[in-house]
Amino acid sequence: MKKLTAILLGGIVAFSLAACGEEETPKGKTNDEKAIELVDFTVEVEEGRDPIVLQLTDPQIIDAAQERYPDRLGGTLDTLWATDTVEENCYQYIRETIEATKPDLIIMTGDIIYGQFDDAGTALIDFVEFMESFDIPWAPIMGNHDAETTKGVDWQCEQYANAENCLFDQKELTGNGNYSVGIVQGGKLKRVFYMLDSNSYAAASNETMMNGHSQKSAGFGSDQIAWYTQQILDIKELSKDTKYSFAYHIPQEVFKDAFASYFSSSRSVNIDLHPERVWGDFGYMGYNVGGWDDNYDVWYNMQQLGVDSVFVGHEHVNSGSVVYEGIRVQFGQKSSAYDQINWFNRLTGEVVGSTGKPSGGDYIPMIGGTVIPLSKKDGSIKNPYIYLCENAGGEIDWSDWA
Repeated sequence: MKKLTAILLGGIVAFSLAACGEEETPKGKTNDEKAIELVDFTVEVEEGRDPIVLQLTDPQIIDAAQERYPDRLGGTLDTLWATDTVEENCYQYIRETIEATKPDLIIMTGDIIYGQFDDAGTALIDFVEFMESFDIPWAPIMGNHDAETTKGVDWQCEQYANAENCLFDQKELTGNGNYSVGIVQGGKLKRVFYMLDSNSYAAASNETMMNGHSQKSAGFGSDQIAWYTQQILDIKELSKDTKYSFAYHIPQEVFKDAFASYFSSSRSVNIDLHPERVWGDFGYMGYNVGGWDDNYDVWYNMQQLGVDSVFVGHEHVNSGSVVYEGIRVQFGQKSSAYDQINWFNRLTGEVVGSTGKPSGGDYIPMIGGTVIPLSKKDGSIKNPYIYLCENAGGEIDWSDWA
C-alpha cells in the first residue's frame, strides 16, 4: 500500500526486552489499523485541523503541434493551443489554485489530456512532472478523451503509477484506474475516496483497446461494482464512522434529477443567483444532463453503502453542486482554458460557454477548482466552494448581480 504520509502507519513493530530477557509478544492490530490497510492508498493529515481536498477537472491539454488530423483545429486554435502555450492555458491556473487552497489531497476527475493531440505522450509526461513539483498527493482518473492517444492507456497508467506523489492503481478491473484513497487522522480512517473509471472508450485508440478491459460504453462494469461494494462492507465491519466519496469522470442519469429543481424554461442556470437556492448548493449549470445508469441500480447501491458524495467532470460548462437524496453530487470547476469553458461578461453578469473568447461584451474566463473541506472531527464534508483564479473569475461577486 502506497502511503504519502509523514508517519508510517503500522509499518514498524517495536520490540523490547522483558526483565527475563525474552521479547514481548507484539500486540494484535486494532480495528482502525485493519480498516486502514484495506484501502489502496492513505493520506495522513495531522490532528487539530480540517483536511482539505481539491477537485480539479478536465484540463484536457491540447498540443496543437500533435494534431492527428489536418485542419482538425483550424488556424486560430492552432495558434491558441500551440505546444508552448500550456503554461498560459493550464499550468498558471492549476498552480494558483493549488497554492491558494493548500490541499492535502488533489483529486482529478478525468480528461487530463486530449489523447488525439498527444500521440507522442509528451504532453502527459510534462503534466506529470508539473504535478509532481507541488509535492502533494494527487489522484487522477481517466476521462473519455485521455485514452485516444496511440501511446495507449497502459502506457499512460504507467506514467501515473511511477510518479512519486501520484496515487494511482490501474488494476485489471473494467476500465483503467480503480482504487481507493483514505484520509487518516489520529489513526482513524475518516473518509475514503473511491477513484473510478466511468469508461466510455468509444473513440479510444486501438493501442488502448488491446488490453481487453477498456469498455466502450459509459458506466461501471460488474467487477468494478463488486470490488468497491465489498471493500466498503469490509471497512464498515471495522470502522463504522468512516465516510465514503466516489469520484469519476462521466455523470450518470441521477445528476439530471438532482439539478432539475433549478431548471424551468431556461437552458442554463446560475445556482448562486437562483431565487429558490437551497443553502449549500452552488455553481453554474450550462445545461442539465444525465447519462448512464438509467435504471438507477448504481445509484441505489451507493445509497445502501452510505456514500455521501459523488464528484465528476466531463461537462465543461457545469460546476454545480447540490445535495440530492442525502448525497452531494458535484460537477468540478474546469481547470484550464483548453476546449470549451465558461466566460463571464463583466458588463451584464451573463455566463456563456464557448470554445475561445466570445465576441462582444467584456468577457473573462472562469477557471479554477472546487474545494472540499472535511471536518477534523468526523471527516464529514464542510461547505465546499469554487475557487476561481485571480485573472479568471476571481473578481466575481455574485451579490453584485442578485
